[in-house]
Amino acid sequence: MIILDDTDLPDHIGELEIVRRLGRRPITHAFHDVDGTHSLIREWPPVMSAILSWVIANGLPEGYDREENGAEIASRVDALRTEETDRFALESAGLAALTQMEWAIRRALQEGAAAPPGGPLDEREAAANAEIIRAIWRGEERFPEIPDSPRVRDFAAAHTPRLFRLYESVLGKACRDRNLAAARRDPAAWRVPGSLEFLRRLRGAGVKNYFVTGAVISRTEPLEGMMEEIAALGFEVGPGKLVEAVYGSDWDRRMPKDEVMQGLLRDLAIPPRQVLVVGDGRSEVQAGVAMGAAVLSRLPREAERARELHRALGTNYIVNDYREPALGRLLREER
Repeated sequence: MIILDDTDLPDHIGELEIVRRLGRRPITHAFHDVDGTHSLIREWPPVMSAILSWVIANGLPEGYDREENGAEIASRVDALRTEETDRFALESAGLAALTQMEWAIRRALQEGAAAPPGGPLDEREAAANAEIIRAIWRGEERFPEIPDSPRVRDFAAAHTPRLFRLYESVLGKACRDRNLAAARRDPAAWRVPGSLEFLRRLRGAGVKNYFVTGAVISRTEPLEGMMEEIAALGFEVGPGKLVEAVYGSDWDRRMPKDEVMQGLLRDLAIPPRQVLVVGDGRSEVQAGVAMGAAVLSRLPREAERARELHRALGTNYIVNDYREPALGRLLREER
């Protein structure tokens, strides 16, 4: 059994920072993000920033998601990025990619670079659109209380999956495919240091690990996308294995992490205080804090803005990577 116990630890011990103490509690299940938390393959923030800024500036012209346009964007990633989209990519980490795409489409509507059938937004539509843009930046993914007009909602819904596929195409061309090939040759170089050992230690002590990601999860053979990356890194998935299961989005249906985690709590019939949430993004931290789980943020020491954000969101602990000896004191195995 793993017991989380911070009662005798100082606020800073090695690379472990205790932000909000929980005392002592048993941990039976762990919900982990993948990108940036355990995997280093995608290197997605610059590509995300480039796609978002391209859409805000250009809208959604005819054939925007064609293959040659993806190749052209992939060749100009650094030139396309802006301060706004760099910030959004950082602060929206962990949201479903479909939600991030919707933000870009709505920003293009706001700037007048795109318009739904029937012409530009009227004043009421523009006000609702602006509120949804702000809500997404706050980490929200559902907005039933905002009076979005049907034509704007339908426009965003029609283009979000297409833009998502363009983003994945650009990501593959810019870095993901090259990094995946390298990870197959040397998996350890593309895992967060200590990641595999950390998961094994949890599993060996009886903790059941689950991966919860904003990426698309394909169940096809051969494996594709995120499942392909998970396999390349040596994370075995299946009942009784290192990772029990992987949960994510479909190409055209977002699954916010808070909804996935709440569903897991119900399906597994476990109290949230027995859950450890591990991640590097806003959404998993917000979800973990809201449901009363223990939250461990895995953030590089140089990620100062992300660390500031996670402290404000109410994370419990921040660690640079899983090699930190103090993690063994925070999460102790007891028999």
